[in-house]
Amino acid sequence: MKIEIIPAILSKTAADYHKKFKTIEPFTDWIQVDIVDNKFARNLTVGPKEVAAFRTLKKLEIQLMVDFIEDWVDPFVEIASRANIKRIIVPYETARDPIGIVNHVRHHGIQIGFSINPDTPTSTLQHVIDKADTVLLLSVYPGFSGQHFVYGILKKIGELRQMRPDVVIEVDGGVEPGTARKCAEVGANILAAGSFIFENDTIKAETYQEKVKRALEILKKDVDNVLPA
Repeated sequence: MKIEIIPAILSKTAADYHKKFKTIEPFTDWIQVDIVDNKFARNLTVGPKEVAAFRTLKKLEIQLMVDFIEDWVDPFVEIASRANIKRIIVPYETARDPIGIVNHVRHHGIQIGFSINPDTPTSTLQHVIDKADTVLLLSVYPGFSGQHFVYGILKKIGELRQMRPDVVIEVDGGVEPGTARKCAEVGANILAAGSFIFENDTIKAETYQEKVKRALEILKKDVDNVLPA
C-alpha cells in the first residue's frame, strides 16, 4: 500500500476554509477537514454549514474533535452525499457508545475511524480496533495547527500493528519532511498535514497555490519508496 498524504484544513472562518479548499483541491484525491467545538479542545472551527457549501469530487475525511460526538455526527451524515464525505473520524476519548457510532455511520455507507490523543494508550482501543476502518493517532495535542510532533507516536504505530496487522493507521499533527518518513517507515499508511502545506513560510513561490502545491510535493517525495513495516 502506497503511503498517502492528505492535506488537513483547520479553519476558523468560512473565508479561510474556502481559500484553502479551493487552493488544494486540484492536487489531491482526499482532503481532511478538522472540526473543533471549543470544548474538546480550545479552538472553534467551521462546521457542517461551511463544509456543505462546496460540491466536490474529492473525497472528504471529517475529523471531529468534539465533546458530544452524537450531536455532531448526524449533521455531517446528512450532507455526506452533497459534500462527498467518505470517512468520519471521532475521538475515542469522548465516545460514549463507540460500537453504536460505528454501526450508525456504516449504515450510511461512510467509513468510520477513531482517533486518540498523544497521552491516550493504544490499549484503550482493544475492543474497537477490529471494527474501525481507520485508527488516527494525533501526534500533537488537538485544537491548533503548527505544534511540534510528539515522537512517542512512533511506538504507538507499532503497538497498533501488533493489535491488528491490517488496520489502516493515520497520523495527524506535526507532519513534515523527516517526521513523515519516520511514521511511514514504522507502519503508518496515511499522513495528514496541515501547517506544512498551508502555513509554510519557508517555501518560496509566486502564488499561494504554487506554494501549497510545492509543499505537498515535498511531503510526497519524503515518503516516496517507503513501504510500511
